[in-house]
Amino acid sequence: MGFESPNRLFPLSFWAARGGVYPNFILIFIASRRPIHPGEPFEQPISRITVFGKLGCLLVSGQADDKLAGRWLIAAAHSTVFAADALRTSQSPYLLIIPRIIRAGLAGEKEGMMGLQDTMTDEKKSSTIQEPSLNGTSDASSILSDSRAQDILPYEADDSPFPEVRAVVKPVDDRLLPVNTVRMWVIGMVFTIVGSGLNQFFSLRQPSVTISALVAQLLAFPVGCAWAQWVPLGWFNPDRHFNIKEHALITIMSNVSFGSAAATQVIEAMVKFYDMPSHGGFEILLMITTQLFGFGLAGMAARWLVGPATMIWPQVLSNAALLSTLHSRQNLMADGWIISRLRFFMIVFVAGAIWYFAPGYLFTALSTFSFICWIVPDNVVVNQLFGQKTGLGMSLLTFDWAQVVYANQSPLLVPFWAGLNVIGSFVLFYWIICPIIYYTNTWYSAYLPLLNPDTFDNTGKPYNTSRVMNTDGTFNVEAYRNYSPMFLPAGYAMTYSVAFANLTGIFVHVALYHGKDLVEQWKGRNAKDVHARIMDTYESVPWWWFGGITVVMFALSIVANEVWRTDLPAWAVLLAYLLPIIYIIPVGIIKAITNISSNQLNLITEFIGGYAFLGRPVANMAFKFYGYAGVSQGLEFVADMKLAHYLHIAPRTLFVAQGMATLVGAVVQCGVTVFMITRIRGVCTPEAEGGFTCPHGQVTYSSSLIWGVLGPDRNFSPGQMYGNLLWFFLVGPAVVVITWLLGRRWKKVNYLSWPVAFGAMSLVPPATGINFSSWWLVNVIFNGVIKRRKPAWWSKYNYVLSAALDSGVAVSTVIIFFCIILPAGSLKWWGNTVYKNTADAHGVPYNRLPDSGYFGPAMGTWQ
Repeated sequence: MGFESPNRLFPLSFWAARGGVYPNFILIFIASRRPIHPGEPFEQPISRITVFGKLGCLLVSGQADDKLAGRWLIAAAHSTVFAADALRTSQSPYLLIIPRIIRAGLAGEKEGMMGLQDTMTDEKKSSTIQEPSLNGTSDASSILSDSRAQDILPYEADDSPFPEVRAVVKPVDDRLLPVNTVRMWVIGMVFTIVGSGLNQFFSLRQPSVTISALVAQLLAFPVGCAWAQWVPLGWFNPDRHFNIKEHALITIMSNVSFGSAAATQVIEAMVKFYDMPSHGGFEILLMITTQLFGFGLAGMAARWLVGPATMIWPQVLSNAALLSTLHSRQNLMADGWIISRLRFFMIVFVAGAIWYFAPGYLFTALSTFSFICWIVPDNVVVNQLFGQKTGLGMSLLTFDWAQVVYANQSPLLVPFWAGLNVIGSFVLFYWIICPIIYYTNTWYSAYLPLLNPDTFDNTGKPYNTSRVMNTDGTFNVEAYRNYSPMFLPAGYAMTYSVAFANLTGIFVHVALYHGKDLVEQWKGRNAKDVHARIMDTYESVPWWWFGGITVVMFALSIVANEVWRTDLPAWAVLLAYLLPIIYIIPVGIIKAITNISSNQLNLITEFIGGYAFLGRPVANMAFKFYGYAGVSQGLEFVADMKLAHYLHIAPRTLFVAQGMATLVGAVVQCGVTVFMITRIRGVCTPEAEGGFTCPHGQVTYSSSLIWGVLGPDRNFSPGQMYGNLLWFFLVGPAVVVITWLLGRRWKKVNYLSWPVAFGAMSLVPPATGINFSSWWLVNVIFNGVIKRRKPAWWSKYNYVLSAALDSGVAVSTVIIFFCIILPAGSLKWWGNTVYKNTADAHGVPYNRLPDSGYFGPAMGTWQ
């Protein structure tokens, strides 16, 4: 029987099946002859309290005085109380839960039964409906209290130790909720097929649009509710309630399948740019192996990245907040704010979606807002300092949430101390060091744009790799001598140096700061919080299942590359698999704690592949994507495993859902890619119909030529132009060790995290200053000021706000693209073109070309 008050969200059967999961709760069932209105305080006379069931639950009914109730509660608090199977037959619809932790306060005799009276006031009177929480105290005095909202609780507590988790995740589980249902599978698979197919279809187009998994998460709710209400009860519809666990699994299936797989870029480059024949078998194997390798890797790393309570995964909390908001009607007062989370979400979501029409379509200059450059469009230095396209972005502000979250996702999810690391790193490396390098013309960089992700020749034009290649795809040395060496803009060179430091420094950081915890987790001796204890009651997925998937994917990868001759030998496939295996735990730890990605394997795999497979660009390309995709895909799976951990979804159900969605999504994306590159006229060329120019495949092709044909040896080896950047492989570990030693003397130094500082720079360029300054401003306001001064407000609304802003932009982007830009094109007026007519937009360099027509070493002197 369902509850009408005050625990209306939890049916009686829920508590009847609790077993030994909640030994610290006293369950009191209240029999009543009439319904209790939601929020109505329990004021009925109590006659007797009897022990209900042989395991000691208490049934309250009839007429009695309050002193008797208090004495019974005190007595019961000294013994462990479990829910009995006999409770399934109880007809009593009302329940109060009294925790053992208040037993000292029960000496007042009335506090036990009647102490909740003051918290259960009607919303119309005080707007503070305080449903009794599962730890016995009202939410107003625990999660939403200024004095306790930021407390770190012990692991043995009946809630998460960390306030960020307590703010959005309930420490309870309902094992009786139907999860592995036809309803979940049908909705999840439909979204998987449609979402992955559409995203892959539009990934070949320029301009493009991406349908975020947030869109699926939002759409799944009305679809699921409609299914629950209208489909006849039975095998296809187990009940009339579309529950949060089903919704979470649909969200997870969308998360793992919606993103365009990296392997599709390889297929585009091989078939359309290298003019290799399309082989369905190779393409399917390439897609499946790169995707499922990450799945197997995630499962093997879950012991360290999912189970420990310290692995918070802030991005997951945003998803959990949205799910809880949609499925819960609980409303708690927070620092005087009475609006519910759902209403708050809807207001911000709608407002954000409407506002995005301004920077996204009507007045796109608001997105970059480099207004100083509009005033002096021809001043090169001003444009380089304040510009957003190829400048340093010192104009600070943007009015586009998509720009705010571009480089490091939502600032609302990143701890304040991590935000300081991010902005400090950008200021140091790109606002101080980078201009010094540029304006001193180091590496001839002043002849190039200051911040640009492209490579250039000695005339300041993008490097034309076709001029140094023979018709059979091999490197032409003589043509190279007659053309140009490759030059990197100062900002791009800085990105490589930071990446080199991070690739080695992250291992030292994790060893020094997390080494003991990793060993304890390996031995199984780490403390478990309430969520881990709940998940222990489920049948786990054996470690060898994930290990077996990884081994099978490794074998199939060798088969694919040997049979279809990509020039990638078996030992190279092994090395490409070993790199993610080594890096996923260090990178995952940083991501789980700070929400900052330090995965820069895309650079190191290019670097290693360039030395190992010089003259074999296809092998370099395949090596890069096996190495990089393993970590990037693996961490996506790990994040979803943590979401399932928080919502207490059975691991084996999750295993099947993730695996099936990944497999289906890979096949769909492969089919869409092959169909388009073989059936659309002129696809992947500038003349392609409908704008299907394959921008991602083109970038992959160019990158493979630069690193696979030219190779890093001609630019980064000792004695070459950028050879000194190799010292950063030593700089990374050195600064980590120095910081660790200083931190032993001054504790606050430990807030300096070099993997965060280095890793946050991975998207610079094309990310620039406004992507960091505006991001940090939001982080300071919410996670610096509001979290400290109004922690109750922050606990209730922060993650909901993040989800609402992200959702608003995601939905508005889809509407603008499909309903306006695709049929009618962009709006032409000053507000949409002013930023395109500046020195920043044109990438005008500081130095003009010499009279010789080129810069750098004398013609023909480079090797």
